[in-house]
Amino acid sequence: MSEPASPMNVPPPGRLLDMACRCCGARQVELVIDLGDQPHCNRLVRPDLAPGLEPHYPLRVGFCRDCTMVQIDHTIPKESMFTDYPYVSGTTTTLPAHFAATSRRMATAYGLGPADLVVDIGSNDGTWLKQYAPFGCRVLGVEAAGNVARIAQDSGIPTWHRFFNEDCARDILKEHGPAKAVTAAGVFFHLEELHSVVRGIEALLAEDGVFVVQAIYLGGMVENTAFDQVYHEHLCYYTLRSLSALLERHGLEIFEADLVDIHGGSIEAHVARRGARPVGESVRRMQAEEARKGFGEIATYRAFARNVLALRDRLLALLQDYRARGRSVWAYGAPAKGTTLLNSFGIGPDLVQKAVEKNPLKIGLAVPGVRIPIEAEEGQRPDAYLVLAWNFIEEFLKKEADWLASGGEFIVPIPKVQVIGASGTAGAAR
Repeated sequence: MSEPASPMNVPPPGRLLDMACRCCGARQVELVIDLGDQPHCNRLVRPDLAPGLEPHYPLRVGFCRDCTMVQIDHTIPKESMFTDYPYVSGTTTTLPAHFAATSRRMATAYGLGPADLVVDIGSNDGTWLKQYAPFGCRVLGVEAAGNVARIAQDSGIPTWHRFFNEDCARDILKEHGPAKAVTAAGVFFHLEELHSVVRGIEALLAEDGVFVVQAIYLGGMVENTAFDQVYHEHLCYYTLRSLSALLERHGLEIFEADLVDIHGGSIEAHVARRGARPVGESVRRMQAEEARKGFGEIATYRAFARNVLALRDRLLALLQDYRARGRSVWAYGAPAKGTTLLNSFGIGPDLVQKAVEKNPLKIGLAVPGVRIPIEAEEGQRPDAYLVLAWNFIEEFLKKEADWLASGGEFIVPIPKVQVIGASGTAGAAR
């Protein structure tokens, strides 16, 4: 497809998508919100590419009435999205610190040491695996994107350039033996071969092995109106209930679960073979909280869709006010989620003149669809930055304290539209 993006809309209740649920296979997936036809979020384009030439694909979100899995219906082949990738985990200070803390917890809880193999699925540049160095673990990354796999390999992290699935898991087992720990962070919602991946994890785990998965938490998305975390790479969106429904189909069981403060709120689930470990109170507590908040009910997601439309209206009004007053607005970063927000709301260079980045893989290109150019994060400053990577706002506030003190402003779109100025505190959107 190569047509311009179609407008987002909220359908009337009851409309089913023409798909089988990615988890349970039922054809009972109700359309929640249609974000229109959009380009692949991470397929940045040359600024001089003729308008409309980048492919656009449907971006529709549905809720399975049978197993409660929230998902999108259109699949862009994984080979198109992930074999060359512009995202690198180590470009912020937040993620390495987060993974260091997680590794310490895992090493303490499960006694990880030099005899133990840790396999990271979707290991990117090896940021998480580097954190096991103090414990002497054997590590292996599996990364589909050749460009970032090479970064990991060059930094000394053994990395297979492959898509992880059941066949890959069995090859690892033959060459390295079973894994005491298998991890997946920021990748478990990417999986086109969802059931093959879970079968592979089950096969690869040692008898006392643990699978630790971190994934953006659907409950947090709902509460924060974080619709921008919907894009074609993210096929599924998990609650504890829907994640359990998937894993239990393959003989695996969540025995501990918690929320961690990364990527705007993620679920961290610790998983073992069914019956291998006692199910902790944390699981029962989260199950009860999800039921109380209605995360297994379609009405919750219909309300979420309405909140997205209200957020759109507030943000557009604010950006139009900046333009009317002759004040410049640039995007602070060009993350994948930013592509969804900009294209869904029709925000182009007339409202946001450029995006600034420190990731060299993005500089000199443009956000697909809306064609906002991406430049290096240096030199001249705007009157305000639209913070697309809002999940790192605390890091950005520290980094830009002097600029804010001199009169600069951050426009933060999520969880609510607000402006942060010299005081470092948020004010209501004008």
